[in-house]
Amino acid sequence: MPIWGHLELLCRAIAAEGREEAEQLISRARAKADEVIAAARDAAEKNYQRALQTAKIQAYADAKRCVDSAELEARKRIMAFRETIIREVLEALDRRLQAYRKSPDYEPFLRDALAEALASLPGKNFIVELDHADEELLKSAIGKLKKQNTVQIEIKAAPDCNGGLRVTTRDRRLLYDNSFAARRQRTENDIRREIWSAIFGTHSTAS
Repeated sequence: MPIWGHLELLCRAIAAEGREEAEQLISRARAKADEVIAAARDAAEKNYQRALQTAKIQAYADAKRCVDSAELEARKRIMAFRETIIREVLEALDRRLQAYRKSPDYEPFLRDALAEALASLPGKNFIVELDHADEELLKSAIGKLKKQNTVQIEIKAAPDCNGGLRVTTRDRRLLYDNSFAARRQRTENDIRREIWSAIFGTHSTAS
């Protein structure tokens, strides 16, 4: 066979081997590309799911904050409304107490308030403070006590004592406050609970 024939066969063999190798390379490249594409798709799906979950969590957190804020604002408004109602009722009570000072029962109340204070404080010398308009109502009772020589009482006008009276020992160390303001303050929590129960149907003032 001529030399050129051998060369042609050799070239054909090399070409065939090259094609086969190229096909193998292409096949491996395609497989690798498929793997890369599959991995990219899988990563993209996972990233999407994570982003979706994060968005859901964030949306839930945002919604919860909105709900919590709305509930807090609602509770504040309810509490403000309730406190307004309570204050109006207490103001009405104060007006009733002032009206009570003009009733026939007020003088016996003053005498009982004085007797209660004197029985609770030690000693024999006392200072009684009350509104100037109420002094006349106690003159008779204090006069009797002085005649009996059981106690010594000095009466002092107290413009800030709008109903009831205050009694102190002569040295001012001890005080028994039977004024309307003090008595109402001592019972205000009970009054509030009664108002809460009557108007709002609960004994608690904390909700």
